[in-house]
Amino acid sequence: MFLLKSEIGMDIAHYLVGYDGKCQNIHGHRYRLIVKVKAEELQEHGQLRGMVDDFGNIKNALKVISDEFDHKLLLEDNDEGRKMAEFFEQNNFNFSIKMVSYRTTVEEMSRDIFRKIKNFGINIAEVEMYETPTNSCTYWE
Repeated sequence: MFLLKSEIGMDIAHYLVGYDGKCQNIHGHRYRLIVKVKAEELQEHGQLRGMVDDFGNIKNALKVISDEFDHKLLLEDNDEGRKMAEFFEQNNFNFSIKMVSYRTTVEEMSRDIFRKIKNFGINIAEVEMYETPTNSCTYWE
């Protein structure tokens, strides 16, 4: 088995609807996203001969993910999240907001990003996303 590993950093703010604790306010993290791409055997023909995949393909997928999430405020697409987004818009806060269909936890984000990378046709093995330097979530299927 071969595993390629590539990573990227992203700065993301988020809000946890219904959370009672230290992280109940809007806050942000410097996320570290690590993806692993797998193959039982190396490519045998063509440009990718002797490779699992082209690191350029993986880096391009990570760039798309970064463009989608980096320097955004992530809000859950529910009544509370939509009210917050509307408030920011009406009061000219000029935040770049990304609405998502899930609670904005590192666990849900890891699963979402895994599936997005898989949709690029990349044979992804797992996504590990660090929310802090010492706390991460790993997702695989």
